[in-house]
Amino acid sequence: MTSTAHQDPPTARRRETRSRLLDAAIEVFAEAGVQSASVEQICARAGFSRGAFYSNFTSKEQLFLALLEREFDRRIDDVEATIAELTPALQQHHGSIDAEQAAGYIARFIAAEQGDAHWIILEHEFALLAMRDPEIAPGYLALLERATAGLAALVETAIAAAGRRFTLPADRTTELINAMCEHAARVSALQGAPGGAGHPRGIAALPHEIGELLFAVTEPIEAGDATPVP
Repeated sequence: MTSTAHQDPPTARRRETRSRLLDAAIEVFAEAGVQSASVEQICARAGFSRGAFYSNFTSKEQLFLALLEREFDRRIDDVEATIAELTPALQQHHGSIDAEQAAGYIARFIAAEQGDAHWIILEHEFALLAMRDPEIAPGYLALLERATAGLAALVETAIAAAGRRFTLPADRTTELINAMCEHAARVSALQGAPGGAGHPRGIAALPHEIGELLFAVTEPIEAGDATPVP
């Protein structure tokens, strides 16, 4: 047996290096701001050289997009897992789910997806950076569109499991939900309370607000309709 049997494959080492650089970037961006943070600061926080950075990313801007992609993918995976967990309970309602029950399920999604204050701040910095930099904007917009499409498909799956269907395009409704979540997160971050307690438009109010929206833009699937649950 050779010594290489005890070594990680290069691809595994590369993934670990990349992940550590992304984790370090979140911390440095949160402390110094996205534009003020330097490659050197990120490397020092991760414990790597500049060479390790540039073997994984061509620039700080590429790292910024990779960080967003990782976060969006994580959120979609988390939502998909939560839907899979809740689908049996949703199907038991057979289209008779009420607003209070819907708010309870939505609260489960929000609890799983609620980010910390640092990430809320970073998301707004990322958006400003993309709006100011025409070279970053196309990649940022493509990520947003892909994330919205992925979430829309999952939301449609959950709605169908509850015996309802959209009367508007699912992606349009998902954009509205995203806007509501961003506003609530911003209010909660400004208030200094992650849960938004004490503010009528903070994160704590989201389950009922999103539930009201979903009931306004969906309808029950009538018996005999050939609309399968995805």
